[in-house]
Amino acid sequence: MYVGIDIEQFVRDPYASGIQRVLQYLAKDWPSDVVQADFVVPLGDRYALLSPQQAGDLISIAFAPREPDDDLRALVSEAVSGMAGTVVKPGDLLAIYDAWLLPEVSYLPSVLERFELFAKCVPTAMIGYDTLPMSEPANYRFTPGSSAWVSEYFRHLATTDSVVCISDYARDSILGRLRRDPALAISVAHPGGDHLAARPPVPHEAPVFARLGTLEARKRPVEILEAFRTAVDAGGLDAELLFIGNRSASDEAINRAIRTAIAEGAPVRWIEGASDAEVYDLVQQASAFLSIGTEGYGIPVLEAVRLGTPVLFDGIQPAAELMVGRGARRIDGLSIEGLAGAFADYARPGALADLTAELAADAVPTWAAFARDTADAVVAAR
Repeated sequence: MYVGIDIEQFVRDPYASGIQRVLQYLAKDWPSDVVQADFVVPLGDRYALLSPQQAGDLISIAFAPREPDDDLRALVSEAVSGMAGTVVKPGDLLAIYDAWLLPEVSYLPSVLERFELFAKCVPTAMIGYDTLPMSEPANYRFTPGSSAWVSEYFRHLATTDSVVCISDYARDSILGRLRRDPALAISVAHPGGDHLAARPPVPHEAPVFARLGTLEARKRPVEILEAFRTAVDAGGLDAELLFIGNRSASDEAINRAIRTAIAEGAPVRWIEGASDAEVYDLVQQASAFLSIGTEGYGIPVLEAVRLGTPVLFDGIQPAAELMVGRGARRIDGLSIEGLAGAFADYARPGALADLTAELAADAVPTWAAFARDTADAVVAAR
């Protein structure tokens, strides 16, 4: 069996997202002993066929340090041109591959039309991340005119021969929300966190609660801020709240709330544009890592555990659930009162000691297992 893996979406829009982290290690750890694969990218009016190693190197460009004025898309495009060994015409693809895998979310007409063509001729498979654009539409801003392609992507997710889901939550939402026929192949493979070397916990002079990720409403940044300020105002909480990540693109009120709190002198920091290395240092230096609200999976939780930082979570948090008893603990975090109480409780000296002692970096899912499970799902598409 020989599978083509479509990564046009990455080439068109590289931006080092969680999904593209999945793509990076799918390539780096692809098990060629299970099924041979090429990662297929557009090159002008033709396609370059990259080996898994080449694809891993290509996708890693998005996660490497670079200058602020670097054009990431141009860097990736230049790298594709430099890597291209085998280049084929569009019509040759169907003659080469026995199966086709779409490994990331894409609403590009070219990607979806190509997937439709392959679906008529060979088994197809997809990695299923979530259905949040359908269930949490307020968090997503789609380009005008793209709604039909968004629907087309989810139609394929409901009908493709095999889906490998990143969590039980993703599987259940694809079966329930999209009404995928349960007789079709569907499985779960957990993305890894072992791209980070395990670090020991570090002592902290003052409590710092860190929250990482884009400021989307489903991740409850405003509620986290309000609960923290409630704890400060009500009990004189001596701690800092640290937001790490990009501003909300769908709700300016979220960005304004955090800027206002900082301007008013609240013990709140917001760091945008940090490199991966800077992010990891900030998370390791925090007393606790917060993951509140709705996540399709939550790789940053696994990263925090690897970095020696205990995790406090609530809501739909698949990765955090995997780490309960291994450095993650569910709190009452979906109400302002409950989360304010958690801030007060866990800011006390020694309050996090038992949770820190539970940290089990080796219990984090591995990328090699994820890649192998994904390859098995492609085989199941036959």
